[in-house]
Amino acid sequence: MKWVGIAMALAACAKPSAVDGLADAGPVLPTVEDVDPPPGAVQAGAHFTVRFSATMDEGQLLAASGRSESVVLALEEDAERAAAAIEHAPLSAHERTLLVPAAAQVASDRRSISLAPDPPLAPGGYFLLVSPRLKDELGRRLAGNGARFAFHVVAPPPTAKLRFPPAGGEAPWNLQVVRASAQSGRVALLGPRGEELASADAHGPVELKLPGPLAAGAEYSLSLDGSVVADQTFTAAPCARSAAPALQGGVAELAVSDTAVTTRLVLDWPAQIGITVEDERGTAVAAAGEILCAPPACGPQSFACAGSIRIDGLQPATDYTLSVTARDDFGFSLRAAPQPFSTVAALPRALISEVMASGVDGEYVELFNLGPGSADLESLALQGSDGMLRPLLASPPPLPAILAPGARALAVGASFDASLYPALPAGTSVLRASTQRLLGRGLSDDAPPPFRLVAAAAVAVELAEFPGSDQHCPSGASLQRDEAVPPDTPAPWICGRVGGTPGRPP
Repeated sequence: MKWVGIAMALAACAKPSAVDGLADAGPVLPTVEDVDPPPGAVQAGAHFTVRFSATMDEGQLLAASGRSESVVLALEEDAERAAAAIEHAPLSAHERTLLVPAAAQVASDRRSISLAPDPPLAPGGYFLLVSPRLKDELGRRLAGNGARFAFHVVAPPPTAKLRFPPAGGEAPWNLQVVRASAQSGRVALLGPRGEELASADAHGPVELKLPGPLAAGAEYSLSLDGSVVADQTFTAAPCARSAAPALQGGVAELAVSDTAVTTRLVLDWPAQIGITVEDERGTAVAAAGEILCAPPACGPQSFACAGSIRIDGLQPATDYTLSVTARDDFGFSLRAAPQPFSTVAALPRALISEVMASGVDGEYVELFNLGPGSADLESLALQGSDGMLRPLLASPPPLPAILAPGARALAVGASFDASLYPALPAGTSVLRASTQRLLGRGLSDDAPPPFRLVAAAAVAVELAEFPGSDQHCPSGASLQRDEAVPPDTPAPWICGRVGGTPGRPP
């Protein structure tokens, strides 16, 4: 099939037109009238609009998913296959993988459609493709054999960013360190007269240590390699910070497993965090992190700075003491009271092995017991970002719910329809929760949220986690964990098969 080769010829024009290449089609047929931005170089965050000469059939512009399968964006290397795919409808799950995921919006007059790519576009070549099967509201087919427009996303220029104080924010005048980041180059903090106050060579986050107090009411800015970075400024507030960071409740919240502890902290001010875990013999394990946030510089105390640090490699059924230190950028430090805790005895080695987020009736979470030993499913629960424990079972079963080593089970909502999965192995345990959907509100098809599998006890014990995902998998495909990676180690998640593999290995 031949496409209208208008993109390259019109790359320098402000108003690219498909009419020039469609002269033989006659004036009565609808045409591509305009494309915005014009073909050529675009930024990573570009949105694309195609305008037509007539009111188009909206049913062809938008697929049942709400996305467009007739006006699409594709990588340069996928353009030929994508162009062939959009000649027909609907597209297969495999053909959809040739398209750049993008939200589609049809104008109220149905004479234009806009595409907004989900993630910013990576540097490289792209084609905006218009299907030849499009028709207007009178049923007249688009003139010619469709259209394609070439674009090139240029790599963004080097830049630097404020981490604390935040860009556009305030900081007490006695701040001692400004935190910024840049991939490369020399980052500097400039004073209100443009004078350089501190600098550092950047390869990621940098600390700019100030030579003295800030001037209340003055504005400070970042520069990179001698050039001021736009919109990266902050103001010195007319107040000073005079207290160490405070820990909400005076203690950290601990989530303990057999070999790890996760320390969750809520502070009133940004700080660098140190965690030390020591056993009775004096053997210590340490970890560090930071909690950055933007509390009011001069306002009342607010505990709005939350973060967590995990320490692995602990021994099961062992007594430990955990210590927390928090150091801010004003010279103040917090040392919280030591917190004793004990790791629990060995627990079932279970994985969250597969997540299917596919509508109300089809969503499930597959659990896989690696063994050794059986797992008591009645004692397990899912915990989402709201912190609420939701047992896998709505009520106690008539017989003990035990998952044997090497066996798999499905955690589902009350509305789950097993008939959607005819290949589900006989005897697979289906654990129905009390809510219609998992985690109360269900799993988002586009971006399933993070959650944990825990042993429900006085202190929830984490067994496994799903880190959340923003991958754009084919419609009806599950997310699969790499089962070769141990449960206490972060593992990659990939798009699985369409229809999933419930109760079976991937």
